[in-house]
Amino acid sequence: MLFFLKKLVPLPLGSGILLCFLLFLLSQSGYPQNSPPIYAKVLCLNSVEGCECKLSEKEQNIRVFHGEAVILEEPPSKSELLKIRSSNRSCIYPRSGLKPLAYQHAFRPMQTNLDHSPKPLDRFLSQDDLDRLSELQQLDLGAYYPTFYHLALEDAFPGTEVAAYSPSGKEIGRASATFLEQVRWEGSGVAKDGKKYHFAGDGKYELYDLEWGWGAGYNYQVFPYRTLAISFKDLCEKLGSRISSCNKSKVIGALAFIPKIKEKKIRMQNGKYHDGYFCLNDTGSPLYIRDDRMDIFVGVHGGGSPYQPPELSRNVFLDAGIKPLYPSDWKLYSSEKERYWCPKEKLPRNPFSPSESECKLDYHAQAPEKGMEMKIFFRKDGSLVRCRT
Repeated sequence: MLFFLKKLVPLPLGSGILLCFLLFLLSQSGYPQNSPPIYAKVLCLNSVEGCECKLSEKEQNIRVFHGEAVILEEPPSKSELLKIRSSNRSCIYPRSGLKPLAYQHAFRPMQTNLDHSPKPLDRFLSQDDLDRLSELQQLDLGAYYPTFYHLALEDAFPGTEVAAYSPSGKEIGRASATFLEQVRWEGSGVAKDGKKYHFAGDGKYELYDLEWGWGAGYNYQVFPYRTLAISFKDLCEKLGSRISSCNKSKVIGALAFIPKIKEKKIRMQNGKYHDGYFCLNDTGSPLYIRDDRMDIFVGVHGGGSPYQPPELSRNVFLDAGIKPLYPSDWKLYSSEKERYWCPKEKLPRNPFSPSESECKLDYHAQAPEKGMEMKIFFRKDGSLVRCRT
């Protein structure tokens, strides 16, 4: 199911051996100018001030932050220091503080024959709800901050072919190890032979035969540019007493409306503008999808990763100016992926102008412009409007 271990950014392509081999070849080749750029992730732990990246002796050094995407400006080598480009400035940074991330440079996620048009609302709502949509009571949930997630494609993650096993231990197919690694993180993926895998836990997989994939249970499926993954636990907290004994089973599939998406007039594949409506029918790891975080399912389009050229990360929303959160929108990490989240009681009342006593270490103060207001709907009898399975 797609809700297994969702994350903010993709893992590096391939095993350490493959990556080291790639870097060795590049170092031997002299890094020709027409070679694809090598992106790296900055490693800078336990520092709210970032880490120093040295400029020339006459210029003041700049600071880079953990998770920031940089480009190597010289071939990787055994040198302790490497020249990188950050925010259009070149500086020198320790090699030990950089994690090069490989990618399939010829892959273009938007070049697909699959229809990514949002399913019509009558697929999800009764005619009665559709007719009364403008009359329904709206509840404003406040701003939600987006990332994108998608199906992993073996075309984008080639490599050494290995066997994939079901929970019972039966071999159910063969695919590249790097692709199966992505399936473990994205939740589901499509192999070159057309088989669709979803991660079943403990290094095992299951095959499925749906148009896109499963949501967070209760027979819900995910659909591009219609499905949002959120934390149902935190949604229930926002609803308070509106729904008695609130839990996932009572709110999954809730119809949501994001005014900014409609106002943007985003033209979709079918030529129509997106209407701003979504179904809250997926979730993700509580390490990443929590509080006011949402993940937007974009089919096989790009996930907006900053660790590769923009053309490899494209999707319709990103092209229209809907910016996702990046790992560097959190300013304090205790390990490569473990980040500091501001306590709810310390969140800035006005994230665009936080006070001295309010927390400024996560996306609320670092990227307030990325938040989008979200609303859900209730009927006159107090029942929650939910999308059908």
